[in-house]
Amino acid sequence: MQDILHLGALPPELFDKIFLELDTIRDLANFIHTAHFVYRRFRTQRRTILFRVFQNELGPVLYDAGFLSVFAYSDPADYERYYDWIYFMAGVYRDMLPQNVLLYGKDQRVRDNSGTPTMEELTELCRTLGLINFMTDTYITTQLGSFNLAGGEGTPATGPPSRPERHRIMRAFYRRQIVSNAWASTRRPAHWDNTDSNAFSNMSTEEGRRLGLFAAFAPWEMQQIDHANWFIMRLCCLLVHHAGEAAEAGGGRKILPTQFGNLHAHLGHLIEYLRAHRGVAEAAIGDLQSRKLLIQDEGVEEEFMDRYEVLPLSSYWQNHRAQEFPDPGLDRDEQEGLLMGYFVGDNPDQVPFGWSDALRGHYVRWYGAALCDIPWLPLWGSSEKDWAHASSIELWRISGFTLWDQKRVEALKKLSRFEALQTGFVIDRP
Repeated sequence: MQDILHLGALPPELFDKIFLELDTIRDLANFIHTAHFVYRRFRTQRRTILFRVFQNELGPVLYDAGFLSVFAYSDPADYERYYDWIYFMAGVYRDMLPQNVLLYGKDQRVRDNSGTPTMEELTELCRTLGLINFMTDTYITTQLGSFNLAGGEGTPATGPPSRPERHRIMRAFYRRQIVSNAWASTRRPAHWDNTDSNAFSNMSTEEGRRLGLFAAFAPWEMQQIDHANWFIMRLCCLLVHHAGEAAEAGGGRKILPTQFGNLHAHLGHLIEYLRAHRGVAEAAIGDLQSRKLLIQDEGVEEEFMDRYEVLPLSSYWQNHRAQEFPDPGLDRDEQEGLLMGYFVGDNPDQVPFGWSDALRGHYVRWYGAALCDIPWLPLWGSSEKDWAHASSIELWRISGFTLWDQKRVEALKKLSRFEALQTGFVIDRP
């Protein structure tokens, strides 16, 4: 307390510098509650201080947070306006993202105070950040717990997350919510067509086509979104399973399909449920940690997963895109085995080690389950080796390999559970 009181003797400009160097909104909240004079000083410049600390915490994820704040949940039923809205906002998003890769580090964080949001906007940005932080913490706890069960205790496989790792995971959840808002599964008609495929996946201006939403992302960034999407889908399905068990035991209510849709589509709904039903949430997360992943119920799969999945992230969608909206330049680069460059460091804005290592540096446009369908590789069959290869890709996806730093990935590859995930395993077909 004596140290805190001594702070009050500092000149105002030095005191403000302490505020501006805080790394997280949580640290700011804790600091301003240490003493009345700290809170009073914060109140004099709360908008500037809050925005600066928000920038500090998000680092390279700032642009995604800014876009999500202006990209509301869409309405695909409004056919005439929907596609213009997606194309227009996709262009806005591309313009917001940095044109050049920024050097990663504390001294290179965004420092431009022009266009500081209003207090109302900052409040909403911080509310969403709170949701993202909750999911990031949940994801990290679940994955590190799983790595621990796989034998990684006491190794870099289960060490605390680095700042780059946290930023990758945060950005994956921000972007997954952006994609969910665009797809809007709870408002979407049962059918979809080429218009949808073009609005999401087109990356070519051939024949005057407009770039789709995914043109903002590199393939490895799509893979990171797939990691987050897989986690949310499986978590929601396990919540259905355990809520059903609790209801049968007289301790709660089942999750109906429409409720599942809202949990799956909106982070706010999902986190509210997790907080309100801690027993069900702990059981679901425990299953994720121990890899009890599948619900053997075709009715659940049809009513829940098939109805509300984010279809543009599926392998079926990617195959359709490749056939209907080819990009001659990118397709040629992929087929000729272009090397996209080697891993150069754990910078969240550059190719992650897990992606480069799995593909041995080759350029690949596919991600998620579609990594089994890369067309220039040998056709996937039904032999035991083919099934084992597909299982390896699934394990790599569910373990979030493109979200982790090199040190963690290399430590994971030394564990028996991940021994099949060696350098180049995705493209080394049996």
